[in-house]
This record gives sequence, C-alpha cells and structure tokens, in this order.
Amino acid sequence: MLRLGKQVDLKIIITIASILIITFFSFYPCLKNNFTNWDDNSYVTNNTSVRNLSTGNIRRIFSSFSVGNYQPAVILSYLFEYRFFKLKPFGYHLTNLILHLLNCLFVFWLFYLLTRKISVSWLTAVLFGLHPLHVESVAWISERKDVLYACFFLAALICYCYYLRKEKIGKYYYSSLILFIFSLLSKAMAITLPAVLLLIDYFLHRKRSKTALLDKIPFFILSFIFGIIAAIGQYSSGAVRQESLLNFVNKIAVSSYGIIFYLNKILVPIKLSCFYPYAGTKEISLFPYTFITVVILLAAVIISSKRTRKIIFGSFLFLITILPVLQFIPIGNIIVADRYIYISSLGIFYLISEGFIWLCALKTKHLYFLQSLMMLIILTGALGILATLTWKRCQVWNNSIVLWSDVLKNYPNEATAYKNRGVAYRDQGNFTQAISDYNRAIELNPNDADPYNNRGVVYRDQGNFTQAISDYNRAIELKPNYADAYYNRALAYQAQGSPAQAISNFSKAIKIDSHLVKAYNNRATAYVQEKNYELALSDLNKAIEITPNDGEVFYNRAVVRFLMKEYDKAWMDIHRAEELGEKVDPKLIELLRKASKNKELPL
Repeated sequence: MLRLGKQVDLKIIITIASILIITFFSFYPCLKNNFTNWDDNSYVTNNTSVRNLSTGNIRRIFSSFSVGNYQPAVILSYLFEYRFFKLKPFGYHLTNLILHLLNCLFVFWLFYLLTRKISVSWLTAVLFGLHPLHVESVAWISERKDVLYACFFLAALICYCYYLRKEKIGKYYYSSLILFIFSLLSKAMAITLPAVLLLIDYFLHRKRSKTALLDKIPFFILSFIFGIIAAIGQYSSGAVRQESLLNFVNKIAVSSYGIIFYLNKILVPIKLSCFYPYAGTKEISLFPYTFITVVILLAAVIISSKRTRKIIFGSFLFLITILPVLQFIPIGNIIVADRYIYISSLGIFYLISEGFIWLCALKTKHLYFLQSLMMLIILTGALGILATLTWKRCQVWNNSIVLWSDVLKNYPNEATAYKNRGVAYRDQGNFTQAISDYNRAIELNPNDADPYNNRGVVYRDQGNFTQAISDYNRAIELKPNYADAYYNRALAYQAQGSPAQAISNFSKAIKIDSHLVKAYNNRATAYVQEKNYELALSDLNKAIEITPNDGEVFYNRAVVRFLMKEYDKAWMDIHRAEELGEKVDPKLIELLRKASKNKELPL
C-alpha cells in the first residue's frame, strides 16, 4: 500500500527493518523473564478461564469482567497461548514483544501516511519502539491489553487514512470500524479513537462537511457503549475511589500533575517504577502543575495556529489519548503509571521528530558537514541511551523479588512493595524474609488488611496455627468483607482438626464471594471429614459450574463419588481431571477398579 516506486519501496523496507531490529534487541531481555505476582496470577497462572478452549468458556469470557475490566480479546489471547505454552512464560513474553514490534511497524506506516516523510516517520517509530517507558507494557505479561489494544487502534487509524483518500464508504471505512471494536475489546482506553479521527481530519485539512461528521457517529456510539461497560466494571470491582468525586479543583490539580509527570518521564526517563506511590489530592496543589500545563497548551495553540498544524496535532494527540487515565474518575491507589503512556507518547515523539528533522535541515554556511556530524552524534547518543535504559529496565521485570526490590530502591517507604515482595519470598519458601517484609508493610500501613492475611498464610505454612488465626482475625477486623481472610482462617481450623469451624468460615467466605471456587472445593473436603458426602458433592458441583476447567475439583468429586459408591461417575471425573492436567493418585484408580468389580469395596 505504500508503493511509490521501487526506490522508495527499498528505502521503506530498509527503514522498517532497522526499526524492528533496533527494537527487538533492546527488548530481548524480557524473553528470559518469568511471571510476576502482580496480576499475572489473576490473568494467567491461576486463571482457569484460559485453560479450556470451548464454546461455553468463550461465551463466559465475553460475558464477564476480568480483574475489574472488560477485555475478552486479551483473555482469548491467553487462552490460545495456554494451548501451546501451558505455563511457560517465554511464549507469553514472545507474544507481547511481537505485538510491540507490529505496533512499531504501524506507527511508521501511520505517520508516513500523515506526513509523507520517511525520516520523521522513522524517528517517531524508533522513539516509540525504544523508549524505556514502554517496558512495562511489553515486559509485563498482564499488560497484554496495552500492546493488543494499540495494535488494533493503530491499524484502525491507518485504514481511516486510506478511507480519507476517497471519502467513500467502503472496505477501508468498515475495516477501521471493525478494528476499533477489537481495540475496545482489548482495553477501554481505545474509546479516544473517534476524537483522534477528528484530529486527523484537522491535520490533513479535510473539508468540513456532512460526511465528515456522519462517518464518526458509529465510532462515538461504540465509544459511549464501551465507556459505560468499563465504568460498570471498575465500580463493581471497588476500584473507584470516593474521596475526590465531588472536588473539581482537586481533579484539575491531579490531572495537571499527571500531564507534567508524563512529559517529564518522556524527556528524562529515569527513576522509573512499576508502582509510583499514591500522592493524595491534598498533597498536589493546584499550582504550579495547572499553571505550567495551561502555559504549555496556550503556547502550543498560539504558535501552531500561526505557522503549522503540527504542534496542535502532536499536543492534542498526546492529551486526547491520555485523557481517560488523568483521574477525572479516581480509580485505584495510583494516579500515574508507565503503562498509561503507551499510545499517548506518540504525540510527543512526533513533535520531537519533527523538531529534530527541522534542525537537521537548517542551512549553515561552511559548517554543514560539522552540523550534520553533530546531529548524527546527538541522535546516535540519544537512541543508544534509550536502548540501554530499556535493556536494563527489561531485566527489572525478571521476577517478583527483583521487581519489588526495584520499587523499594526508589521508594523505600512503599508498603505495597514490601507486601508484594513478601508474597514472592513466601512462594520461594523463604518464610523468614517474607515475615520481615510483612512486618515492615504493617509498620508503614497498619490499617491495610492484606499483610496480616498474608503473614497468617506464612504462619500457617510453618504450622503456627494460633498465630495464623490471630492475624486472620486482625485482617477481618480491618476489612469485615475480606473473603480470602475467612477462607484462610478456615484452612487453619481445618489443619487444626476443627472441620466444623472450618465449614463456618468457608461459608462466610462464600457468602461474601459466591464465585470463590477454592472455598467450595475446600468446604467439600471438610464435609467429607464429617462424612457428609451429599453436601460435599453439592459444593463440588457448584465449583465446577463456576469454573468447569479446574482438574483438582473434578478429582475431588471423583473421590466423593467413590465414597458414595457412584463408581461409573467417579471414572468419568477421573478422566476429566486427567484431561485438565491433574495428577491422579494411582491408589484411587486401583481401589476404583476393584470397587467397580465387586461394587462394595470400602475406601
């Protein structure tokens, strides 16, 4: 589609190859990384929804939220990967990197269509590909949604640019609309695309007409629908904070702070972190952030309106695409994050590229060679620094302990980092260090229920059930509707040989979260201890109804059905458990074979 002659084609091929090669080697270390305990468990390692490629499961993926977000395209991508890679992280990292490389190609393609300048398009794509701010979106498996939504988002813009050549509804228009839908199915931030289409109209001097307005209507309708869906998901998951919903001044201050923060990190990408401590709205004054932001915007509009549309286009491309995460609706316990800038950075990268190429084109008498040499040295040095920072940043995402230790290096008093690193130490069996981190997290934030619950898990692992129950009690005191704390307390009672108390706590956990499969599964075990097989079977049936892809639950139901002398059904459950990768005890199979013959053999 970019063909303008053989010579131009060759230049484009070489240009694209250089972009992909530079980007690939800069991000290569991420292919050696593992899963982390920051959402990778929720999205992949403990997510039974990615383990069963069936019509019913796909229907459930499209009809439910995942970690408070509606992103069925992302979950489907994990589903297909699981069939090939199971839980080997390399495959998931490779997919993210391939998507990022594809996005770099699309960035070049898009800006070439917009500017017809290979040099500007190349530099914009290289900056996009190399920048260390994008490591989080690529190296973090759970942030698949960023690289996936961006892929469809950029492709939709490219199709729209081709559509503008004829302004005739046809394959490019409908392709753009379909790609936009896929982008929305990947991440809600795609809702900004219709506004970007208007910005492209402005940049390409499209005439104002009825067609120019009407062709955006389907895009805006889709944005509105998916925006509502995203809001419902965030509210239902409890992610929306309440303290600043009514304070408009605070919203302006926080949004301005975010804009200045991102501009600073784009220009000086140091002290990056996967988690920036939450700066409360009281700590962010209206000045100087709002003042600086307004000055920058006014300068961009005034200068650009008189000379060129490039500054307005780049500035507003940044602002429009960053708007959903500027905390006008306060979500989560952070107000800024590296991943939020993935697409938004394009506006700034474009302005930098145009500015640099403009400086290179300036004619200087008798110093042209020296000027060219200096610009080449500056460009090579800048790209080399970015590539090095990206390489090192990829290594930070190698595992959970390295990741959270990096946060603590920059923010030594961040309780969340201690809490999450404690989980990683516990998973490694390093109980002493895990308890130390939990103690520090509690010291920094004594009103957070999570480190008490997590420390209780370590005490339970050590066999210290009394101390474990004490920590669970404190966690529940701080957070009365804490389903996991009730569940863990039930496990502690169960390990102590108190099935009645275990059943009571499992029941409380289920009352809070009716989809807590592990509670049904383990309450069934407690019922078996009390020889109440009917209730055990009922719990396991409910667990399978919620997640029909959990091999452990099928195995447990096989045991219960064996005890109830339903041998044929027990065999069916064993076969299903094995299909789902669950290891089956050979003793159970032997007993079941004998029982199937004489029908009366006890366990």
